[in-house]
Amino acid sequence: MRINHPAYLQNAGATLSDLAALRILGRAKPALLIVGLAALGVAAPAQAQAQAEESIGGAKTVVNLVTGDLPTGDKINLFQGDDVFKDEGVRTDADSSARLILRDNTNLLLGPSSSIKLDRFVYSGPSQPGAIAVNLVKGALRFATGDADKKAYVISTPTATLGVRGTVLKILSTSPTDTFVLLDEGGTLVCMRTDPKKKHCLQLTEPGQVVEVTATEIKWNSGAAATVSAVIDAIPDAPPGSPSGPTGQHADVTPAVVTPPPSTKPPRPCGGGGDGGGGGEEAAIGPGGIGSGAGPGHGHGPGGPSH
Repeated sequence: MRINHPAYLQNAGATLSDLAALRILGRAKPALLIVGLAALGVAAPAQAQAQAEESIGGAKTVVNLVTGDLPTGDKINLFQGDDVFKDEGVRTDADSSARLILRDNTNLLLGPSSSIKLDRFVYSGPSQPGAIAVNLVKGALRFATGDADKKAYVISTPTATLGVRGTVLKILSTSPTDTFVLLDEGGTLVCMRTDPKKKHCLQLTEPGQVVEVTATEIKWNSGAAATVSAVIDAIPDAPPGSPSGPTGQHADVTPAVVTPPPSTKPPRPCGGGGDGGGGGEEAAIGPGGIGSGAGPGHGHGPGGPSH
C-alpha cells in the first residue's frame, strides 16, 4: 500500500515534505508503518491503519514511470504492488504502462502516454449491483470486465460512453475529439458522450467490430481494426528483462493518431440501451447484421447484406 493515501495525509498529520520517506515506509507491513511514522514524528491514530486499507485495487505491473494523482492533489509515483484509490488518476509516461486489477477483478491495461481516472467504485460482491466507472482521459486501454453485475460498469472517453456485458475491449482515444472502440469479446453499446438520451449509439456484438466516435458523429470504422489492435497489443506488460514478462514488447509504443479510411456506410442512430438495439426510434446496426427497431427502415453496417 502507499502511505501517501489521503487517510494518512489528512488524519496522520503528514505533510508534502514527508512523502519521499513515507512512500518507502508505505511498502512495509502495516506494523512497520506505525513504527516508521513514529520515527518520523508523524502521529498514527488507531483508525489510520484501517483507513489506509480502503483501496479499490492495486497495480499488478508497472513499467517505467507511472504517476498517481491522488484526490488530495498530490502526485506520487505508482509502483508494482501499490494500492489504487477511488477518484485517483493514473498517468503513464511515453515509454511506460500499468496493469491495474480492481477488487471486482476488473483488469485495466493502460498504454504509454495515457491517462485514466477511477471515477466510482461501489462493489458488493460477484454478480451483485454496484457502480464502477472508469474514465479514459487519453491514450490506449485494454478493459476486461470484472465479476460485478454487468450493469454496474460504465466506461467513458472524451467523446464516448460505453456500457458492457462480459466484455473485453480495446479502446484508443487519439485526441480529445476522437475515440476508437474495438470489441474483443462479449458485447458493448457505444454512444456519443454528448447524447445523454442515447439516441446515437452503435451496438458491438461480434469480435473485431470497430466504431469511431467523434464530438459530432459515431460510425463504423472497420479499417481501423488493425491499427487499434496493433497499438493495444504492443503495450508492454512487464519491465524490460523480466523473465516472466513478454518479449520484444518494450520499445516506445506511444499511441499515434489513427487516420483510418472512412467507413463505407454512415451509421444509423439507435434508441434505447438494451441488447439488440430495440426500444427506440431505430435499431443499432452492427457490421454484417441488421437489428430490429420500432422505427421505420433498415440500415446496414460494413459488410452487411443489401436489401
